[in-house]
Amino acid sequence: MDQHEIDQAAHETLAILRESGAIVENVHVVHISGLHFPMTINKDAIFPHLERVERLTRLLAKRLTDKSIEIVCGPAMGGLVVGEWLAHELGVMCAFAEHDPDPQPGEIRGRFVLRRGYDQLVAGRQVLVVDDIVNTGHSIRQTIDAVRAAGGNVVAAVSLVFVGKFDAHALGVDDYLYLLHYDVPSGWPPEECPLCRDGVPVNTRYGHGKEFLAAQGKG
Repeated sequence: MDQHEIDQAAHETLAILRESGAIVENVHVVHISGLHFPMTINKDAIFPHLERVERLTRLLAKRLTDKSIEIVCGPAMGGLVVGEWLAHELGVMCAFAEHDPDPQPGEIRGRFVLRRGYDQLVAGRQVLVVDDIVNTGHSIRQTIDAVRAAGGNVVAAVSLVFVGKFDAHALGVDDYLYLLHYDVPSGWPPEECPLCRDGVPVNTRYGHGKEFLAAQGKG
């Protein structure tokens, strides 16, 4: 893709988010990283519309024509959905990472790990790590770590939308590509969250608010 095509893809991605009602503002959301945010992008509003998922992953596949990829791997659940469609577009295999069933103290959920034989599948292969919406990089970074721990070579990381404030180096990869950068306010740890301070209820529909409240003894 040249820059014009990249800009067009970003414009189309934003249009799909808006058409799907995926941009949710003025809400108190807890992400898997534990940080609190005043808005979120609800990928679950996109996934029921398969033609939109197909279009987005087809646009993303066009960014990857210079990459040698054998397997696509994403964190469940959103990265799994995008990974399956993207792997189909690229004509390669697909695997996924999932939460360790035994979270460590302080974790909302366990780290992302490769199970079901996917650790053996990625070993020695060229792996593209993919997620749907990347904010803090928590899920995609753990998936990258899991692939490398299994002996896979991470070619690059990609996502449909990037709402963070870091670069490929922070993920530990040479290339991080995405269709759209959507700027959002920085998140806060719970003890510094102004929404918590002001008594704004934690939303349990989006993100991991339910797990956060349960850990606080409020679930």
